[in-house]
Amino acid sequence: MSLQVISSDELTQRCKLSDGRLVDIEIDDSGLEITVTAVNGPKLGSVELKNTESGHYHLMRMYLDQDGGEFKRCGIGRQALKFHNESFGRLFTAAPNDGRPRADGSHLTGDARRFIRKMRDEGLVIPSEPYL
Repeated sequence: MSLQVISSDELTQRCKLSDGRLVDIEIDDSGLEITVTAVNGPKLGSVELKNTESGHYHLMRMYLDQDGGEFKRCGIGRQALKFHNESFGRLFTAAPNDGRPRADGSHLTGDARRFIRKMRDEGLVIPSEPYL
């Protein structure tokens, strides 16, 4: 599925999914949290970020399936990172896909392995720094 940005301001975008559903992507002023909500519906989840010494954002947690997964694989996660990058001009790092749980919760689980690999291929997520 693909999505189309139908309105955008400094820290909020409204997107239309290919099936007509609408979602809002909102970035907080600090740039450390992205929230995704279905228009006239539930909160789908959020992306929690941490500043790194190298000036990137490290993906700490990314849950966009709080609705039970009805909005998965629609391009929302990609658009959330892309919009954040356009707003703040910084790329992302993520924990390496080494199967090791991280005390801070930033290890990759579920669909995250495939998603992060795809975002690395697209250049939104850069290779991990020595783990933070």
